[in-house]
Order: sequence, then structure tokens, then C-alpha cells
Amino acid sequence: MKMLNEDFLGRIAIIFAMAVLATSGAMPLFLYFRQDTSASSLAIVTQVASTVFLLLQLVMTIVRLPPKGTAQGVGPRVTSIAGTFMILFALSLTPALQNEAAQLTALCLVLVGTASSIFCLYWLGRSFSLMATARRLVTTGPYSVVRHPLYICEGVFVLGMILSHFSMLMVALGAVQFFLQYRRAKNEESILQKTFPEYDDYARRVPMILPRFLGGAIPEPGGR
Repeated sequence: MKMLNEDFLGRIAIIFAMAVLATSGAMPLFLYFRQDTSASSLAIVTQVASTVFLLLQLVMTIVRLPPKGTAQGVGPRVTSIAGTFMILFALSLTPALQNEAAQLTALCLVLVGTASSIFCLYWLGRSFSLMATARRLVTTGPYSVVRHPLYICEGVFVLGMILSHFSMLMVALGAVQFFLQYRRAKNEESILQKTFPEYDDYARRVPMILPRFLGGAIPEPGGR
């Protein structure tokens, strides 16, 4: 009962946060389409993709399956929240780089990362959760290539943000972001391993982060 109550409260908080972020992301789109702006087509498409990703997170949070297990303690929860919102905090501290080539490359990275994240999140479906929670074990689609494809795609997005607002502070905060995401993955693996007996076999067959053709042939013990 405690786990269900916590999941319900977490769902409400996430729905609120994602609704605010999605609304904030959609507002520039109205300016793009209602006013004569200098925004490029790539910037508009990227903004649309980001808004769709936020809305999809909102929907999947609303319809997600009940938890079968969840990580205990404050650490996994702090890691999940910080790993989710660290990059937004970092953007508020560093101005955008005034370099057209860098911004174009950054937009491409953000678009690729966001579009691929939408695909992974759609595949993950009702198993989605920001916290380290076991709902249903997904092992097909992108999850048959690596155990945490969504984090890889989000990592591409973060690289784009680092390049867009490039500074030593941004690089340092980006490194913290990657560390937090890795810890989130390990926390998720721990609870999935405890909840699903078949997870060990899945972990032996599928690499954690790097696909086999990129050197991920040796699996680590233990997804988003």
C-alpha cells in the first residue's frame, strides 16, 4: 500500500512538472507560426520534437502500469530527480554560444536525441517511470540492442545542449548529468533484477550501454 501511495503522489508531481514544461515548450511554437520570426525550420522541428517528447512522458505517466517493485531510500530518488532536471538547471546558468556552426550542430544533436528518445519512450510504453521502479520488463525493440537505450538517446540531447551553451561550467554540469544518469541506470537494474527472475538472463544477452558492434560485447551485471 505504501508503494502504491508513493507511486500515486509521484505520478501527480510528474504530471504537473511535465505539463508545465510542455506548455513552456509549446509557447514558442505559437510565436513561430503566428509571427514573422527568424527561426529556422530546423529550430522549429526541434522545438516540436521536444514538445512531443514532453507530452509523451506526460501521457505515459498517466497510463503507466502499477509498480511491482521500487528502489528504497533517498539516494535513488534524488538521483532520478537531479538526473532529469540537471540539464535545465545548467541551461539557466550559461548563455548560448554565439557561433552559427556550433548552434547548427547542436540543433542536429538535440533533434536526433529527442526524436530517438520519442521512439524509445513509445516502445517502453506503460513501463515508463522517472524513478527506479519495476513495472514490466521490456526486452524487445531498442531494448534488445542495449538495456538503456533511452538514456543513450537523452545523452545525445545533452551533448547538443552542452555544445549550444558551451563553457567549462556547462561541461562540468554535463559530466555530472552523465554520472547521475549512469547511477539511475544502476539503480533501475538493481530493482529490476530483484523483481524479475528473468532479468539476469536478459543482462547476460544484452549490453548495458554500448551495442555489441561498438564494443559492448561484455555485459555488466544487472531499464530505461
